[in-house]
Amino acid sequence: MDRSRSILLFGLIGPLLTLVLIFIDIAISPWYSWSSNALSDLGVHPYSYLFNGGVIIGGLAEMIFFVYVGRKVNYFRGIYLVLAVGGVSLALVGVFNENSPDDLHLIFALLYFVLFPISAIIVGARTAGKHNGFSIYSILSGIIALAVILYGIMFIFRVVTHTVGLGVPEIIEAMILALWSAVISISLAKDNGLFEVVDKTNSTKS
Repeated sequence: MDRSRSILLFGLIGPLLTLVLIFIDIAISPWYSWSSNALSDLGVHPYSYLFNGGVIIGGLAEMIFFVYVGRKVNYFRGIYLVLAVGGVSLALVGVFNENSPDDLHLIFALLYFVLFPISAIIVGARTAGKHNGFSIYSILSGIIALAVILYGIMFIFRVVTHTVGLGVPEIIEAMILALWSAVISISLAKDNGLFEVVDKTNSTKS
């Protein structure tokens, strides 16, 4: 496998590894409850290196992936740089746990959880008329993910009553976004025409 295809797989492997490490952390943490805890609670216990390491690795992988995608595609490259910023924000969630000062953890978590679904909606809208199946999927993924996390944010500010912990909307959005990232990663790696790719010949001449 050449270097470019290896980088493209970061969009698949990164979020998958993050989810695997989170679920392993939950499995070995009997105190963790889906009815009361947030995922961030996993970042401040004896096995916190699983959660923190998972989001750092996943965030950095997403950053590298979307920077590369932004250089590879032929249109609206800026949105992929926004996604790269979202990846950095995810990594910083692991660097600054929920006990960090100045709400740094919350700020970076919100940046990730908001930037990614909004970007998915924009990517979907941008591909409308060319690849309608992916366009609808991307827009719906973004809308559902954004709705889920906005509901979770209302937990934090006690706008709504809830019977589950913040970890539930967080993990739902994380899985939606991981799948969306994986679809882009696989599509570009297979070069199946889903995205308009920069003409290497022309880009070399220019």
